[in-house]
Amino acid sequence: MFKRYLAASCAVAALTVGSHSASAAETSYQDDDDRAIETINVVAHKLTELETENNGGALGKRPVLETPFSVDLISLEDMEIRQVNTLDSLFSREASVSIDGSAYSTFGATVRVRGLPLDYTNSFKINGMSINNFSGELPYEAFEQVTLLKGATGFMYGMAAPGGTVNYVTKKPVADLLSVDFGIRSDSVLSGHLDAGTRLGDHEQYGFRVNLVKENGNTYLDEGKIDRETAALAFDAHLTESLYWTVDLMYSDRLTENSWTVMNNSMDSSEPLPDTVDGNRSIGVDGTFDSYKNLVAITSLNWDINDNWNARLEYDYSENDTRWVKTLAYLLNGAGDVSLALYDQYFDVNYSQVQAIVNGEFETGGLTHNVVLGASYQKATTYRNDPNRRVTWGYGVDNLFNPVDLPAYSSTLEEDLSMAWTDTQRSAFVSDAIEFSEKWEVLFGLRANEIEHTPSDYFSAFHDDYKDTAVSPTAALMFKPNSKTIYYVSFVESFEGSTSAVGESYANANELLPPLKSKQYELGMKTAGDGWSVTLALFRIERGAEIVTADNYLVQDGNTLYQGLEFSGAAEVTENLSLYGDVMLLDTEYDKTNSAIEGNDVAGAPKQQVSLQLNYVVDALPGLTLNLGGKYHGKTKLDAANVWELPAYTVIYSGASYSTTLAGNAITLIGTIDNLFDKQYWAVGDAYGGLRIGEPRTFAFKVKADF
Repeated sequence: MFKRYLAASCAVAALTVGSHSASAAETSYQDDDDRAIETINVVAHKLTELETENNGGALGKRPVLETPFSVDLISLEDMEIRQVNTLDSLFSREASVSIDGSAYSTFGATVRVRGLPLDYTNSFKINGMSINNFSGELPYEAFEQVTLLKGATGFMYGMAAPGGTVNYVTKKPVADLLSVDFGIRSDSVLSGHLDAGTRLGDHEQYGFRVNLVKENGNTYLDEGKIDRETAALAFDAHLTESLYWTVDLMYSDRLTENSWTVMNNSMDSSEPLPDTVDGNRSIGVDGTFDSYKNLVAITSLNWDINDNWNARLEYDYSENDTRWVKTLAYLLNGAGDVSLALYDQYFDVNYSQVQAIVNGEFETGGLTHNVVLGASYQKATTYRNDPNRRVTWGYGVDNLFNPVDLPAYSSTLEEDLSMAWTDTQRSAFVSDAIEFSEKWEVLFGLRANEIEHTPSDYFSAFHDDYKDTAVSPTAALMFKPNSKTIYYVSFVESFEGSTSAVGESYANANELLPPLKSKQYELGMKTAGDGWSVTLALFRIERGAEIVTADNYLVQDGNTLYQGLEFSGAAEVTENLSLYGDVMLLDTEYDKTNSAIEGNDVAGAPKQQVSLQLNYVVDALPGLTLNLGGKYHGKTKLDAANVWELPAYTVIYSGASYSTTLAGNAITLIGTIDNLFDKQYWAVGDAYGGLRIGEPRTFAFKVKADF
């Protein structure tokens, strides 16, 4: 195992972003030291995606091909060549994903998968371990891969929203790595990044990797600013031939000023949507800001008991310290009048999880069993500045088309985090993947969950303690006609963790709603050939409904149904041209709600989304690759009553990368343009009828050197 690990580490260390051909890992040239420099095509990464191992929680670590659910992988090469810096750009090629937020959002951007919003308290993981992602954006420079497991994931990861789970995989220690890059982004945001790694010891059994990031400047928003820094350290040690220890530490500090905000829809039903406005437009009051400080510490001890059995003990701790003065915006009419309030708050969350997993293989009566057994405990304590927070209602009225010069705000709020509540989850799980033959496999799994919500004395005045149990089963049947094809049908049931109260903007603010129950059915296929790959999934998700009543109460009533089709394909069309496409068709409705919205489309869920990207290698200039892509966002009902519909729109992006050598070192130049034609559009802002201004045309340029 140790030798295999070192070989893989050495291969990763040689990586440089760029593209020479559509093959997944091909040496394109050699430098003066005869050192091979590997250049990887982003589209080609999709061709090998099915072979990549995925952390499936209670399913164990299985290749994507053998996972009976829809999975998307976004590689380090993909993130670098597209200069990913937001959730929106991270998932720009994934048709099943839309983002209720922007690069500089005042509320952490929410990911929506298959039309369902994810839960920032349970839907985001780092190395498979839970974190609180209230800030929305994480430092992408610290990760080598992001995995999206679509749909209900209650069995795999515990109680969470049924849209899916996003798992960030940290960069691993490698030998002899030193890489630096410098960049500029619209309007004048400058950045620098150092990525260095080494291995020590007589047998290189100890590894270190550090990533340092600094970003500062004026954003594309009117009067907008960002100041961000990140420090990440990865350590591993092969203590013995069978015992492997890892540690990951990450600290990030992200401050945005005069940030963009969601507009709550307060229009009368007779009012039309306003005309679209320029994406640089900000309705944030001068003096507003969002400060997020995140600390994450994860450690894992892995023991290869023998050739068939492995045990893993993991622990993570994270802190999310938030300080903000936010603009609360309420769209009043089609003329673009917006009523503004200011929300002054301290808000911190401490999160911890410990998990033990044993997985192994044994045979009984000619059947091969792949078993995963485990238990998990996680606890989140939320501290708020109650009752001393401040909401200044009626601060002023702005207009989307004729900006009003409102007075600046200066906060004098003092920190008092004595008010808190605690959410605890305990679970035990087991799964058994039984191979009947080389072609047939059946999976059974069960997770028992217990959730407990305990408010402090202050919050107990609003809601009582809450405690409940739930069982999340899963089952799947898989048929594998050959080593690169699988057909599957799967079922999973899940519950959402009740880790926060009803929001401030509703008449029943602070009321605690019980967990929603979801069921998912999926029929799918994954296959790959020589220079191509295809995945297909049909799905149906039945989820309890949360709706806003006419008198502004957020309540649970009936169900929401999500049915759809997903298709993705990657192909080497010619030696120089490759493409990747993604399609989602979605049909949604409110069911058994006993209200006027019965049968309506679910708010915020797009009818269709389609993405396409082409990469072209320029033979005339070796090392140069061009890419062009776009994403079509279908019509979307803004509200549950289906009074307003957001028009469809398409956003085009483009880029180029050029790889060469200078003094024996690999140099890569990367340029990208998002929203190439500066399309103006309205986008969904939240799950309950909010909307946001679409992002404008932006550019980014980076120089990367590998020594």
